[in-house]
Amino acid sequence: MCLPLLWRKLLSSNLPDAEIVEFCRFLEPTPAEAAMREAATQRVRQAIIDVFPTASVQVFGSYVTGLYLPTSDIDLVVMDSRAADIKIALYAVSRKLHELGMARGTQVVAKAKVPIIKFIEHESNVNFDISFDVPNGPIAAGFVRDLMDTLPPMKPLVLVLKIFLQQRGFNEVYQGGIGSYALFVMVAAFLLVHPSRHPHRAGSKRAGVLEKSMGVLLVDFLRLFGRTLNSEDVGISCTNGGYFFNKLDMDKAQLARPYMLCVEDPADADNDLSKGSYNFPKVKQAWDFAYQQLTADSEASESLLERIIRVDTVLTDRPRPKDPPVPEQLEQHIRDVMHHRSKRSRHEGAHKQHRQRHREKEKDGDSSRHKDKKQRRERSLEFADPDLDAPQDRERQRSHRSSSKEEERGHKREGSHRSSSKDDARSHKRHKEKDRDKDRDHKLVKHHRSDHHRSSKNRSSSDRHQPKHIRFSEHE
Repeated sequence: MCLPLLWRKLLSSNLPDAEIVEFCRFLEPTPAEAAMREAATQRVRQAIIDVFPTASVQVFGSYVTGLYLPTSDIDLVVMDSRAADIKIALYAVSRKLHELGMARGTQVVAKAKVPIIKFIEHESNVNFDISFDVPNGPIAAGFVRDLMDTLPPMKPLVLVLKIFLQQRGFNEVYQGGIGSYALFVMVAAFLLVHPSRHPHRAGSKRAGVLEKSMGVLLVDFLRLFGRTLNSEDVGISCTNGGYFFNKLDMDKAQLARPYMLCVEDPADADNDLSKGSYNFPKVKQAWDFAYQQLTADSEASESLLERIIRVDTVLTDRPRPKDPPVPEQLEQHIRDVMHHRSKRSRHEGAHKQHRQRHREKEKDGDSSRHKDKKQRRERSLEFADPDLDAPQDRERQRSHRSSSKEEERGHKREGSHRSSSKDDARSHKRHKEKDRDKDRDHKLVKHHRSDHHRSSKNRSSSDRHQPKHIRFSEHE
């Protein structure tokens, strides 16, 4: 067993924190995956430059911030394209990609607020989203990196929530889901307004220190956005330290769809990042269900994260990343813990063997006592008077043997249909002989009892009270 695996076993006692840490480390891209994505990005960038030579292609989104999943897409924006019509520019890029044989499953979303083209790069099977002349993406990427440095729990929480939404089909804005950037702003606002950072608020336990348990933070997020937040009246922002606001007062309420969530864009206060997330009621139900699953009773060895994250082939088929190096002090601590456990297990094994030997000795003692008792009973029977009991015992034994033999003969007669008359005569003769033996034994027993009765009458009263096998008279 390698040492990093022991490290993970020790960390597993702090579930679900250790589960989240290990799961996020598992989602990190391997060197081969990172190289593959970089090569695919260069190929697509070159194809766009062939159509718009004066344009610059920039990467933004989760690929730049490091918050992408193994199945996440790569966001590209074409700046300075000088395209008069964005829709015509998107179709031009689509034709070029098909001419080069680079794209499949191409979809031009021209009616969205930000028109994009979606496709799958043929060689790498990576999804791409391309937009034109939208500078908000690169600006938002810098804001995300700065906020991640300020709030360390940001990355693991976003990764878990992103894969939760992706497995349920709630991660695409054009399908009514919640986009990556909107989810990031929601998590940032949640961490900024968490009660642990505000000692004067109810529920705060540590003054000004953010809760360090990622399991607690995940449950609190699911409870807030899945159960307690009044999304019809309240919006959320991560600017100015994070705050909630009244949607009507800020003129951000959608009167036709009052149930919609409102997430303020930190780069543009007038922009609602969740304006197109019309499936938010379903997302809210899913988060509420996840909250119930994580807070329900569980066994010590059960995986809580597995209750809400499905382990599919996309995750299991990926190669596991290498174990991180273990610090020297932690390595020594692990060895001490394992030595203590092995010593305790040896002590328990020796104690168990001692109890087993003790039980075997008790069992042997019980069998020897039972044997001695049986021998004493047999010796006591040797002094019993066999005069009256012996004939009766012999008669019972003979009758038992005769009855058993009659039963056997009866079974044989039933099973055989060709019995000879000679055999019947012999069996009848044996029957008659046995009956005569019984009559003779019965007369002998009766005669013996009468003799014994007459001899007892001739004895004196003092002799009668003596035991029948211990007599002191002259007539004995």
